[in-house]
Amino acid sequence: MIKIVKYALLCLLLFPAVRCSAAGDDLEPGDPIAAIDGEPVFFGELNLVLTERLQAKDLQRVGAEVRRATAVLIVRRHLAMKSLEAKGGATLEAMLKRQVAALAADLRRRGSSLQKQASDRMADENAMVNDLRWRLAWGQYLKSRLNESNLKKFFDLHRDQYAGGRWEVSQIFVRADKSDAASWRATLANVNELADQIRVSEAPQQAFYDAAIEHSESASASDGGKVGWVQKDGDLPGSLMTTIRKMKTGEVSAAIQSPLGVHLLLLHRVEAGDLKFEDLTDQAQLRRDAANALFDALLRERSETQVNWLVRDLKPPADVKMIPE
Repeated sequence: MIKIVKYALLCLLLFPAVRCSAAGDDLEPGDPIAAIDGEPVFFGELNLVLTERLQAKDLQRVGAEVRRATAVLIVRRHLAMKSLEAKGGATLEAMLKRQVAALAADLRRRGSSLQKQASDRMADENAMVNDLRWRLAWGQYLKSRLNESNLKKFFDLHRDQYAGGRWEVSQIFVRADKSDAASWRATLANVNELADQIRVSEAPQQAFYDAAIEHSESASASDGGKVGWVQKDGDLPGSLMTTIRKMKTGEVSAAIQSPLGVHLLLLHRVEAGDLKFEDLTDQAQLRRDAANALFDALLRERSETQVNWLVRDLKPPADVKMIPE
């Protein structure tokens, strides 16, 4: 363990924020992939999440984008965990130690161990313990915060998203391959430039219509990009719906990324919904969004934290912010 920490610190001193080890195939569970204020985050946690959470059977076949996104998730969890530890103090720490010790004892009674469980997932005991501590602390935090009163407050703050409203939109869609970083960046730049041209035109809506016919690769291109009315995430990719709910009538969005490519939106009209919190028959989406908001709030408490990536191929693109604004 001391050797690993010294290795991570040496990387930080000599090669800050750049690659200090191989792309990933030759890393061991105890090798650091990143450091948070000098404290290493280990490769074993990446393997653990890929094998257990994502059900990856052959890690050699996991794509680079999935590896990178999972590494970002793990580092963010460490950042959020620091906030939870600061909030919970000695009480939280005592609870985590008891729970981890109880699980370890239960595994021994069944002829297993944390180390064996970790080995089956191509991880190590340290990764297992970190994962357990996070799940226990985060689960307790959600249980204390996602009560009916707080959920209602969250609903009221985001009524447009949950009250049954709908939005009439048009879109310009350009296909792009995210695995080709240079091409992806060029597409984003081109779409943003197109958006600027539309905004400064004398008739933005007509300019958007003409641009959609010329540039869009969606089925709606021949109709000037007109999508029609949308209401829920399934109507368009989630990243688009999130943007739409924040737009004003007549506004042209910036370029939006989705798994399909790059999108540009124009909002024509809005019809507000009238559902109340008490009318919701399914709170699943509301709870997921509220949990994500709590997670982001924990991250923002770490705004002064220094994150250094020690494996270049796991470092996120420049446009991916570790801590939300």
